[in-house]
Formats: sequence, structure tokens, C-alpha cells
Amino acid sequence: MNNIQLGNDNIKKIFWMYAIPSVLSMIAQTTATMIDSIFIGRYVGSSGLSAITIFFPLIGIVIGIASMFSIGGTTLAGIELGKKNLEKSNNYFNVTLAISLILSITFTVLIQLTLPYLLKLQNIDLKTTQQIMDYGGTISWFFLFFMMNFALTFFLKLDGKPILVVATMISGTVINILLDYLFIAKMGLELRGAALATGMSQLIPFIVLIVYTFSKSNWKIKKPVFHFHEIKQIAFNGSSELLSQSAVSIAGLIINAMIITRVGVIGLAGYAVSQQIASIAGSLGYGFAESNQAALSYNYGANLRDRVDALRNYTLKANIITGIILFLLANIFSYEVSSLFVKEPETIEMSVRILKYFSYAFIFMGANITIGTYYTAINDPILSGGITLFRSFIALLVGLAILPAIFGNNGIWMSIVFREIVTIIAGTVLLFMKPYGLIRGRQIKNAA
Repeated sequence: MNNIQLGNDNIKKIFWMYAIPSVLSMIAQTTATMIDSIFIGRYVGSSGLSAITIFFPLIGIVIGIASMFSIGGTTLAGIELGKKNLEKSNNYFNVTLAISLILSITFTVLIQLTLPYLLKLQNIDLKTTQQIMDYGGTISWFFLFFMMNFALTFFLKLDGKPILVVATMISGTVINILLDYLFIAKMGLELRGAALATGMSQLIPFIVLIVYTFSKSNWKIKKPVFHFHEIKQIAFNGSSELLSQSAVSIAGLIINAMIITRVGVIGLAGYAVSQQIASIAGSLGYGFAESNQAALSYNYGANLRDRVDALRNYTLKANIITGIILFLLANIFSYEVSSLFVKEPETIEMSVRILKYFSYAFIFMGANITIGTYYTAINDPILSGGITLFRSFIALLVGLAILPAIFGNNGIWMSIVFREIVTIIAGTVLLFMKPYGLIRGRQIKNAA
């Protein structure tokens, strides 16, 4: 397949050629996580689901930092590519890969050394603590493959290879499912097996992506030239992604503590199941939102306003329509979906109740994600970080502070809906007032 011409091809063609593989890739990754949870729920039980829910905020911070450099680096490389500054664009590629390599090793060491001490700070029973150690201590050895795959997929999409990316990520999902069955169902390795399956499923995609990058992509792997101001710019541009993930992680710790205190372990297990379903909505939202970041950055760098507008609007419409469909499906099939994960009737009932609240948030979730990633793509991390921090942390904490006091335990689940509603209002106002960010006097021409 010929490379997609980001500055010349039909906008609708670009949108769907990137959106479909990106959405499929995100679904593949989410499916792998869901399969893990189904096997854990079936073969380990609700305590296993609670354990991975408690560990997830730490994973969120790692993902956030990986996102910060990968998306920040890709955005700046795309802008320079649009300006035809090929050497500078390629150096952003090499700098991003080098930073990802260094960070992955650092995070592995930190998790191995500090996880036991971090768990002592939380009021968690001994069994769940051991399960978290099994899962987190094992999966941290594979951070290298996770972070390098993250960076390589973004840069290969910028290089016009979205089909390759999705095919590679789907292969990883299939491997993960097969290894889950082997390690959890057949060998009885429980959470250690789940972590091994997830980690090892990243190895083959990594080999494929790195070999293709070496041999067939337009990116040239060279010794990176580090300039402090460029690294700072990469981090600053992608800071909204770190801010978002960190805020989600901190909020997750707060919600987990509130659920354990007010509802108990059964509430945390029901929340864990509902979160797995909610992750589908989030993945679809990110799939559409991040699919055209490369095209947005390129056309923004080339000063083509009409193409920037069209890509943004297509993404918003796709995510709103998807959100409505997910709302309907979640309400119709909430019991059947919850039953896939656990067998305990009490946990299923709790999950169904939570999921029905979450379903209202699905309507706006994708559009809110789109607004944040859009401002990142046009190199405005201030607005991107502001709207993502508001959504991920501020609005959620306001909801958690107010709604449980009024509606009891149901107020915890209602805070998720509150977050999305107030964010879509703020985001709509922001797009109306600052459609191209805070930069003043930039001359952006209409496409012919």
C-alpha cells in the first residue's frame, strides 16, 4: 500500500484510513486487558480483580510518562515534517526512542525496589497484597516492550503505516489470549500468569515494529542529538498526557479508598468489572481521538486550517455517535457482560448497578478525550493539559466531594457522569473561543 499523503489526500480518506486501524488497535489492547480480567475473575476470583484494580494507578503513571514523550515527540516530528524539516523531524524520532528506552529501565528498577513499601501505605489485607506483588512484580519486567511499542506505533502512523500498526497490535492480543489460557487456566499461575501473558504478548509486536522501522520506514535510526530545549519541548508538549494519566491514577487511588471504606471489597470488585467495560468506551474514544493526531500535526505545521477543522470535526462526530451506541448497549446487556467476569451473584449485581450509572458518561467521554488530544496535536499543551486536568481530576473530585453526601454510595458512581457532563460544557466553550489554541497572530491559511 502506498503511503498516505497527509497534506494532500482527501480528508475523509485520511480520517478513516487512520481511524479504523487506530480503533481496532485500541480495541485489541483493551480486549487483552479484558481477557486477563475474565480469566482472573473466573479462575482467581473477586480478590484477584480487586488486586489489579489497586495496582492499576501505578501502571497509569508509567503509561502517562510513556505517552508524554511518545505523543510529544510525534507531534513535534509531525509539525517539522509538515514544514519539510526532515532532519529535525528524524532527530525527534531518535530522541523519543532513546528517552523511552531509558525510562523503561528506570521504571522496572523502581517498581522492583519500592512496590512492597508502597503497598504497606494502604490498608490492604495480606492475600490481596501478595496478589498485587505477583502481578506488579512480574509485569514490570516487560516495561521495555510496552514503552518502545508505544513510541514506535505513533511514529509509524506518522510515517503513513496505520495498517501495519493495527495488524501488529492485534497479533499481540491473540498471543495474550492464548497465553492467558495456558498460564492461568491450565497451569494455575493466577496473577503471575496474567502478568506473564500480558508482558510476553508485547515481545513479538516489538520485534516486528523495530525490524520494520529499521528496514522499510522513512525513519532512520541514528545516534540522537540531545538538546535540552528540545527535550523540554517534547515533555511540555506531551505533558497533558502525563497530567491526564497521573490525575486518573491519583483519582483512582482516592476512589479505591472511598469504595473500600464505604462499600467494602465487594464494591471494589464490582467497580473493577465496571471499569473493564468502561475501558472499552475510553479505548474507542482514544482510538478516534489519537488516530488523526499525526495528520492534525502535519496539516497544522503546513498551515492548512480547513484540513485541521475537518479532521477535528470528523473525530468529534465519530466519538459522539459511538458514545450513544455504547450507552444503549451498556443498558441492554449489563447483566450478560458482567457475568462474563465473575460468578458471584452479589458481585454481578453490584457491577450491573455501577455500569448503568457509567453508561451515561459514555455519551460524552469520547468527545472530551478528543478535545484534549486535539490541543496536543496542534502544539498547545497548556489548553490540552488544562482540559484534561479538569476532566481527570478537578471535576471528578468535586463530584466525589458533593454527590456521595447527597446520594450515598451511588454518588460515587454518579461522580463519573458528573465529570463528563461538566467537561463537555467547558470543552465546547473552549473550542468556540480558542479553536487553534492560545497562540496569537499565527497566519493559518485555508486549504485550496
